[in-house]
Amino acid sequence: MIKVKVHIVDDQALVRQGMQALLELCEDIQCCGSSAHGLEFINDYQAGQIEVDVVLLDMRMPELDGLGVLEQLKQTQNAPKVLILTTFDDTTKLQQALALGANGCMLKDAELEELHSAIHCVNSGKLVIQNALSNVFSRAATILDDLTEREKQILVLIAQGHSNKEIAAQLFKAEGTIRNHVSNLLSKLHVRDRTQATLKAVELGLVQQSG
Repeated sequence: MIKVKVHIVDDQALVRQGMQALLELCEDIQCCGSSAHGLEFINDYQAGQIEVDVVLLDMRMPELDGLGVLEQLKQTQNAPKVLILTTFDDTTKLQQALALGANGCMLKDAELEELHSAIHCVNSGKLVIQNALSNVFSRAATILDDLTEREKQILVLIAQGHSNKEIAAQLFKAEGTIRNHVSNLLSKLHVRDRTQATLKAVELGLVQQSG
């Protein structure tokens, strides 16, 4: 039996140990090791110390996060497949991960059977997106479709910290008109204030998160 070689990259030791213990229950998967952060994995991989088919990659890590690992692997020939495992549904980061070449994404609380299937699908070249995360992507797309181009423009300006008066000046509109747009925008986004609207703009990928 040819086993799929898997390597875990996660900064939480308990997660690495627990996941490795679970995968050892699968006869057709071989967990070849783990790394505590992205930089450790990249250094060992580039040094030829890691032979792997599928990398189970965390998104949030010190010393090179998941996106950083994907950027490094993108420059590598015959790079392994990558399955993102995350505890959060940050739509923007997951979309960026897929754009950088990730082969799938799942939440860490997935059942073993689901993870087992995803590893094999990813290894065979298929794209895997867990249903829970598909729903997140769909919600984001629906919200964006519901916004007019003017509302998207105003949302970006709100996220950049501009007041209604400043937005009115930039768009050559009356301040009262902008105020009405902002009110409609908050209603469509289901948020209470400009701070929440800014967070929603980041989630939808309209602006980049600072810091």
